[in-house]
Amino acid sequence: MSDYLRTTRACAPAQLKPDLLRAIRAYAAQHALGSVETESTLCVETHSEKKKKGLFAAWGGGDPDPFHDTALLLTPGWLIWARNGPKSGPVVSAARLRDAQVSAFESKLIPDTGLEVQTPVAGSAEPVVAFIPLGLESAAAITEQVRAAVAAAVAA
Repeated sequence: MSDYLRTTRACAPAQLKPDLLRAIRAYAAQHALGSVETESTLCVETHSEKKKKGLFAAWGGGDPDPFHDTALLLTPGWLIWARNGPKSGPVVSAARLRDAQVSAFESKLIPDTGLEVQTPVAGSAEPVVAFIPLGLESAAAITEQVRAAVAAAVAA
């Protein structure tokens, strides 16, 4: 069982939480990703809330945020995701679909649901691996939609 309670909702980009949307707009402009809002074929927002784990849980390190929100935006060419928490602030990343590999997150050590993305990064010999959290109720369907978009981008 995950250390988080997660809920995911589909929405239009304009319906994302304002901090996430501002961060995505700034990132898209800075990296010349195009009109990601109007080109989006999928937009979801996941709210993740840490489960209480007992008296000594705070000593374990890890995520400083008691909750965070994550947005996933898919266009024909890009997968963009942003995370925002009250202590960590907004962080945005993107993967060019034709260069990315995506799969359902699986781990015997960390029970959770989401999307795992592997993508090359300029200046690095190794690809970056990212975890995009998704609610259990929608993780499989979203993963399949992103996989199909990656396959279409590679075939184009």
